[in-house]
Amino acid sequence: MKSTCKMKTFLPIVFFALLAGCSSPAPHYYTLSPEGTRTAAAPGQRAVAYALSPVTVPPEVDNTALVTREPNGRLLPLSDDRWTATLSSHLQSALGLELTASLGMPPVQNINQTVTQTDATQVQVDVQRFELVPGQYVALDALWRLRTGQSGLVLTCFSRFKQNVEIGVTALVLGQQKNTQLLSVQIAQALVSRSAPAEAQCTQSKIKG
Repeated sequence: MKSTCKMKTFLPIVFFALLAGCSSPAPHYYTLSPEGTRTAAAPGQRAVAYALSPVTVPPEVDNTALVTREPNGRLLPLSDDRWTATLSSHLQSALGLELTASLGMPPVQNINQTVTQTDATQVQVDVQRFELVPGQYVALDALWRLRTGQSGLVLTCFSRFKQNVEIGVTALVLGQQKNTQLLSVQIAQALVSRSAPAEAQCTQSKIKG
């Protein structure tokens, strides 16, 4: 009788232990803009009003999962390694935080829309390449545009960034953090100087009317 009772007690313990062993590991979350690594605004740097439009990225990487590229060219989403939001949304947030630190002023998209359209410089960013190649490199190519408020001046630039990385997911993330920060620095320089940064390929035009 005692043996039967022990067996009844033992079976649920084994069952729940097996369930625990089969459960999926908790995902790891990563950010492109960690606290404490941003470039602060230079003393006396002139703040500018700007609005940051939604950032676009290639659809195949616009995911919450980190998407790596294998040597054969195949894309591999990492189900247990994730951004804190879809990549396009997360990049917009990261660039907004970096620009806020660099310029001393956040984007104005949350205030009156009339002010945004007439006075603020519109910032558009189209990320055309966002690659994570484990143990080799990470790359970010972006076409970005500034349209200055009432003057109608338009600065269109293309920037390319590439960092060599070691093996591991953390190395991939750190490399793209660096690329994101470098992109924000170029955009901030253009917002302040109203001219093309030396590291980017740019053209300038004016919208008529």
